[in-house]
Amino acid sequence: MKPQMIDPKEILTTPQACQLLNVTRQTIYNWMQRGRVKPWMRIGGGSWLFLRGDVAKVKDMKHQRG
Repeated sequence: MKPQMIDPKEILTTPQACQLLNVTRQTIYNWMQRGRVKPWMRIGGGSWLFLRGDVAKVKDMKHQRG
């Protein structure tokens, strides 16, 4: 099975995801623990990366809730 190639423009750092969602880093971490947002990959030093599409889904759900 070949690994799937991801467009680098689709990868967000934690600060970028926070900015897109207009939430704090702690909120992102809380949402990760609750399964509300799923990180794509963990990189050195404990930083997380997210896929833009996954973050967009969370943003849409956030707007629907009001």
